[in-house]
Amino acid sequence: MKTSLVITTINNPNKNIRSFEKNCKIKDWSFIVVGDKKTPKKFSLKYGNYYSLNDQKKLKLQFADVCYINSYARKNIGYLIAIKDQNDIIIETDDDNYPYQDFFSDKKEFHQAKIIKNKNQWINIYNFFNKKKSVCWPRGIPLDEIHNIKLKFGKKSVTSFLLQQGVCEGNPDVDAIFRLLNKKISINFKKKLKINIKKSLVTLNSQNTIWFKKIFPLLYLPVTCTMRCTDIWRGLVAQKILNNDNKDILFFGTTMKQFRNDHNLMNDFEQEVPMYLLNKKINKILFNLKLPKGEMNYLNNLNTCYRELIKNNIISKNEIYFLNAWINDYKKKNK
Repeated sequence: MKTSLVITTINNPNKNIRSFEKNCKIKDWSFIVVGDKKTPKKFSLKYGNYYSLNDQKKLKLQFADVCYINSYARKNIGYLIAIKDQNDIIIETDDDNYPYQDFFSDKKEFHQAKIIKNKNQWINIYNFFNKKKSVCWPRGIPLDEIHNIKLKFGKKSVTSFLLQQGVCEGNPDVDAIFRLLNKKISINFKKKLKINIKKSLVTLNSQNTIWFKKIFPLLYLPVTCTMRCTDIWRGLVAQKILNNDNKDILFFGTTMKQFRNDHNLMNDFEQEVPMYLLNKKINKILFNLKLPKGEMNYLNNLNTCYRELIKNNIISKNEIYFLNAWINDYKKKNK
């Protein structure tokens, strides 16, 4: 199946990006890199396509024209490019993740996975993958749900998974509180484990995520929230829409190791505060929302979800401006 790997960067090409280049060429995957104002002007690739701000202006994308500069949400432009190119699968990650060789394995929709049956309950997914018994938690999980271990398991079964999330070991996607409490972070995750979260609640990021064509509308990263919230809130909306259609989400073992870029942890903490305070409320709002079923309704359902979040003062009313640009571009590029 035709596959694209999408990242955004504000750095010079590093060993991670060079590995993406090399292996995408071998696999015949397209490699799309979205730049921003801080990206070095001399940034260049040996293989793949890099889009500077000037290049993005030439794409005739409404979203590229309206999206903020210096915004992680400009990654949406990379998704739209991949959609226009008629890809079947979009894989996304970040420039501080080093891929193991199995990251480049052929992607498949169907997997046999262990089922968690805790409907509408938050799950600390790292509890399953962490090789040690030490407590760690993914960015975005409500802090009072970190130790929720009353889990119900079903039998393994082969299931379709249109959204698949891999964990990244090393210095993984934990929140600023965890980082402030733990100066040295080196976490090893299991490689072979696969978990079907069914209708449980997890946090989904953009570090090692696989999207199949039927759910491409749900790739949209909101613009008006903080960078530390955008992929997590996207994941909550995507889970609502997929759960509404009885579509399952897969978590799989580590295929990457993160060597984290430098961050100001107190700035990260400030950006994450809305997640700590609002993620449970977001889930409650979305859980009570009635949506029509079917893939043909995904764009409309996306619009409905964000309008409901705006109505409840979760996200800025300006989000509709950017979302409409995404929807218009998606409709044009998906023809």
